[in-house]
Amino acid sequence: MVVGEMFRLHVEAKNVVDAEEPDLSGIHGLQVLNRSVQNQTSFVGTSISRTVSWTYVMLAPSSGNYLIPALRVGNEQTSPIALKAVESSHNPQQEIVRLDVEVTPKIVYPQQQIRVRLRIIRTGVQLENESLTPFEPTGAQIEKLNQTSYQNVKNGKRQLITEISYVLLAGKSGTLVLPQVRYQGDEIRGGNSPRNFGNFGNLGNFGNFGNLFQKRGRRIFSTSDPQTIEVKPLPSGFKGWWLPAKNLEIEEKWQPNPPVFRVGEPLTRTLEIQADGVFGNQIPELTFELPETIKAYTDQALIETEKTTEGLKGKRTEKWALIPSQPGKIELPEIIVDWWDISRDEFRRTILPARIIDVLPALGSVPENSAPIETNPEKMETNQTKIVLSRESAQEAGKAFIWQALAFGFALLWGGTLFLWYFKNKNKTSTAKSNYDNIIQNQAFELKEATKKVEKALRSGGAETIQAALLKWGSSVWAENPPQGLEQIGERVPELKNGIKALNSVLYGKLQKNDSFEKLQQNFCELSISDKIHKNYKHSQLTPLYPDSK
Repeated sequence: MVVGEMFRLHVEAKNVVDAEEPDLSGIHGLQVLNRSVQNQTSFVGTSISRTVSWTYVMLAPSSGNYLIPALRVGNEQTSPIALKAVESSHNPQQEIVRLDVEVTPKIVYPQQQIRVRLRIIRTGVQLENESLTPFEPTGAQIEKLNQTSYQNVKNGKRQLITEISYVLLAGKSGTLVLPQVRYQGDEIRGGNSPRNFGNFGNLGNFGNFGNLFQKRGRRIFSTSDPQTIEVKPLPSGFKGWWLPAKNLEIEEKWQPNPPVFRVGEPLTRTLEIQADGVFGNQIPELTFELPETIKAYTDQALIETEKTTEGLKGKRTEKWALIPSQPGKIELPEIIVDWWDISRDEFRRTILPARIIDVLPALGSVPENSAPIETNPEKMETNQTKIVLSRESAQEAGKAFIWQALAFGFALLWGGTLFLWYFKNKNKTSTAKSNYDNIIQNQAFELKEATKKVEKALRSGGAETIQAALLKWGSSVWAENPPQGLEQIGERVPELKNGIKALNSVLYGKLQKNDSFEKLQQNFCELSISDKIHKNYKHSQLTPLYPDSK
């Protein structure tokens, strides 16, 4: 047979009980284009004859030897058939449909983007039921980018051209062979509608041919030339994450923008890495160490790949919730991504520089370096009038007596003032002590109520409810120096530190579930706050966590 020319395979079974269709899976290389089945029953006298026949339309897509093995029907089987397919001396079909494959570049590194452009050029004919064999290179990943069709006129003949772009990534060094692509389609004889041109919507599906030899024109075949790509080994001495790209950029975003850093208040930092010529999952995870004075809770990275006319564009987006725990200047470390520049054929490093942030104290807090102003009447300096007495003459002795009398009178008045001040201060002290006792009782009541709210929130509330309850509770425990965030509560009460860390992960990282609060609830309920605060922090005068007073 001639390559590309259709032929029939006919199988007939007479008087076979349970005649099932033969299994053609043992036929390799030949293509089955269509099938039909007929059943016939005849009566001769008292005898009945039954015949079942199957007809298959087939072709050989390339030259070589083929074998149709023995086909079984019921308990019977056919004889094997050997076939030989040869190329015709002149193949005008390559002029009707031509396949061009362009590969750039042809010398690459592993995982480097290779662009493949396939052009199907049809000249002077209309075709339908078109299909292509897929690219199936061994040891490489291939992705289709886009497909376009357009018309052209050459030598007075109309052409329909379809371009299909692919991107290919080699897995390892060595020689990569891109096998030939085979095309086939049915010529439409006498047709004048161009709507069937370039119809690749259902690749490999040839439809229902019906009476193929009477209604269809020629079956057109064409093949491309195989392509060879050299994959170089990794550069000598290279270590770390291998990322061959054309360009790489890092972009930083803040929410809110511009950022205002304040103790206990979270900010969202977003880092976006874009690289040309790679998939998003080829971009490495960012790694850096933050100072202990700032807590970070990361969300799951968003990985995207955009397919453009120039190839792949990978993107990796990482988000962190940052919570400063103390005021002052804090250095955020630099962000580094190493990659291999395929345009320059050299190692490169993209750096987002380190930055110094100024963290403000929490709203309503008193700076640590400030101290109350003390007033002590005994330490205050007074302006004194120095009176220098010279030796007086006898005539001026009377004046000295007058001054002595005045001094004695002033002394009596000062003594009376001290006496009145003593009784008045005694009454103030009594009133202050009474007010102080009332403050202590109010603080104890507030602490009791705040504790109950925390326990209630831990049993039934969400993460935000627990956060608000804990901060209110912390303000009740440390009224003179309230904590400026959950982290400070964990530092002052180490038993709650792990539970607060899990709570922050739910609030900002979205990596854990609400069952993480069970440990926090257990530790909070078992904690004896009054003894620990009195022992470790001294400045709290609160006595029991639950006062007996009602």
